[in-house]
Amino acid sequence: MSDVFGRSWSGRRVGVVGLGRSGLAAARLLCRVGARVQATDARESDDLRAAQAALLGLGAERVELGAHSREALEGADLLVASPGVPETASPLRWAQERGVPVISEIELAFHFCRSPIVAVTGTNGKSTTVSLIAEVLRAAGRPAVACGNIGTPFASVLDRLASDAVAVVEVSSFQLLGCERFRPRVGVLLNIGMNHLDRHPDPSAYLAAKARLFTRQTPADWAVLNGSDPRIAALGERLHAQRIWFGDGGSNPPAFRLAPETRRALTDNAQAVLQVARLSGIADPLAWQVLRAFPGLEHRLERVATLRGLHFINDSKSTTPESTLYALSQTPGQIVVIVGGRDKGLDFSGLAARLHEERVKGIVLIGEVRARLRPLLNGSTIVRERGTLEEAVRTAAELAAPGTTILFSPACASFDMFRDFEERGRAFKAIVRTMTAP
Repeated sequence: MSDVFGRSWSGRRVGVVGLGRSGLAAARLLCRVGARVQATDARESDDLRAAQAALLGLGAERVELGAHSREALEGADLLVASPGVPETASPLRWAQERGVPVISEIELAFHFCRSPIVAVTGTNGKSTTVSLIAEVLRAAGRPAVACGNIGTPFASVLDRLASDAVAVVEVSSFQLLGCERFRPRVGVLLNIGMNHLDRHPDPSAYLAAKARLFTRQTPADWAVLNGSDPRIAALGERLHAQRIWFGDGGSNPPAFRLAPETRRALTDNAQAVLQVARLSGIADPLAWQVLRAFPGLEHRLERVATLRGLHFINDSKSTTPESTLYALSQTPGQIVVIVGGRDKGLDFSGLAARLHEERVKGIVLIGEVRARLRPLLNGSTIVRERGTLEEAVRTAAELAAPGTTILFSPACASFDMFRDFEERGRAFKAIVRTMTAP
């Protein structure tokens, strides 16, 4: 892939595979720099047809919907693949057979970015951490833009990045697989759980994908790492960047040491924010002020309503058992949990054990993973299976006594029932709003 960025973009044939937010942003950027864009998406929808028209209006040569035909990508010497496109998709197999490089939108945007980058990856908490880092930087008077996998593509914010602005980029494992030259000034690895095993062959491959965040870093750069995880600690020993630790392990220089009371008061991810603030020369009191005032993000342990004494929490962003375990740890008192969705082949044994706790007063299962989850919950509290989210929410309310929290934390992907976790979370909130007191 050494010559990917060694040529002029003007007149160059570049294929874009997948026209979700990331792919569309990449295609727009390529059109602006004069590339001959050929884009495909296997889906069809009104939104995609609007994107098709917009790209053709910008000068794209071909935009194909409903298929990934070889003709649509013929002649391309580079492909930009959206993170939702699996490596087994026909265009990516075609590229591999012909030696055509495949990169991610993150890699493409990096080539054009002239601002310093703070990049955050991990299994859980990426979006909140990215938002908090950007908030702390802005509170200190430094322009910062949160982008990447958080929902606003990196490629779409390049025009908004002033020379002194910081790009705070959320990066997924899929995006990192398409990176060769991506080099953040500060790279943050929050945690490693077992996620996306439907796309990664084994847990070690998943960790290796996350580790790509640091591949191009040098001793002039910084890696902010979770010392509580021995796998991350071992990874840290192999990095070229200078290392700063949070969590329970690692040895920090004096300016980055975390007092015991700080470790007790802040979650690991909040400690990571504090360490990035320190790297940026921001005093602890200002960072603490932002951490205390931060209201949280939509679909991430979001408090929706209290109805008839029941507290409804939307944690639709939870797509792994580990993230639901975290949600349980952050939710006090009695709980009825709604769990389920697309089965990604993850290990639910740890979550199932936690759901046997006495304070869990009911479990409502939804989605295609129900058949695999149900046997793991034998002998626990009341378990119900429901075919729709609305049925699940109403059943959870029936199982709950006043004062109980109804926690919607699916631990699974949304794609069996919804377009994405955001649509799923909005659906949950809409259902709650329809439930009025008798």
